[in-house]
Amino acid sequence: MKNVSIQKMRFEFGEVREALEKGEELVLTFRNRPLARLLPFAVKKPIKDDPALHFGDVASSLDPMTNTDMDHSIYDL
Repeated sequence: MKNVSIQKMRFEFGEVREALEKGEELVLTFRNRPLARLLPFAVKKPIKDDPALHFGDVASSLDPMTNTDMDHSIYDL
């Protein structure tokens, strides 16, 4: 765990935020004494091969349907 002073937190918050975004746990200190522990929220990584992300690939390969074709596929005419 890395120590971060209140002064650094106040004036260089961007670095603290980046460390938290990377998943680092930090100890917030005041006058060199531990004051609090900063923990990042669990980061959810996207699933690489999620079928929902490739839905447009499948749809673009389909031929356009006429109104009659749609009626037949929906109403089983």
